Formats: sequence, C-alpha cells, structure tokens
Amino acid sequence: MKHEDIKNILFKIELSRRNFLRPYFIEIGLTVGQGQPRILRELYLSGPMSQRELADACFLDVTTMSRTIDRLVSAGLIVRESNPECRRSFIISLTDNGRKKAEDVIDIFAMADEVFCENISEEELESFCKTAQKIENNIICKASQKTE
Repeated sequence: MKHEDIKNILFKIELSRRNFLRPYFIEIGLTVGQGQPRILRELYLSGPMSQRELADACFLDVTTMSRTIDRLVSAGLIVRESNPECRRSFIISLTDNGRKKAEDVIDIFAMADEVFCENISEEELESFCKTAQKIENNIICKASQKTE
C-alpha cells in the first residue's frame, strides 16, 4: 500500500458512511449533508448550548450551522433563544418534537455503529482507532504549524 492510498480509503469510508445513513435520515425527515442529525444528537446528549458551542461540538462552520439551525427552527425541532449572558449570542435547545427526533437519530447512529464494526475483532478495532487517532494528530500538528 502506498501512502497516497490513505486519503482514498478515508474518503471512500466517509462517502460509504453517508450513503448508508442518508436513507435512514431522509425517512425521518432530516438532511444528512448539513449536519442536522449531529446537531439534534448533540443537543439531546449535552443540553442547551450557544450556537458557537454547538458548531464546535458538531465540527461545523458557523455559516453552515446558522443555515441549518434556521431549517431546524422552521421544522419545529429546535428553538433559538437570546442568551442572557451575552446579547450577541443565542442558546439553542430542543423542542419536544426535536427530542423525539433526536432519539430516532441516536437509534440510527447506534445501528450504524453495529454495522460498521461487523466482522471486526476488538483487536482490529482498537488498532484501527489508534491508527486513525495518529493520522488526526499528524494533521492537527501540521495544520497548527501552518497557521503559526
């Protein structure tokens, strides 16, 4: 295997993951590409938070987060309220319908985790995770050197 193969493998895994999850999320009325499932899951697990905290937790840029929040507010799944601690920010939280939808999202992610790990031993999974973490650390290290 060549070093340049890693980017193709990682890309194929991510593309396959999205293609696998897309019909499940469409079935419950969500769009995958804008991070709607991640947003609902994060709010369910962590509770209300600022838009910036939510963007960071979901690995989404602020512009994508803002547009996606608008869609989720329109769908009645979340509410955006003024932050009493900072007039320029909002606190995002789930509605009752959003909480139910988030539970569906969590179930879908749990099912997907089972599928992703089928036929992989604990040792293989541990080795893969360690290797993936090293790749991430390499990227973060080089990115931080570039911005210095």
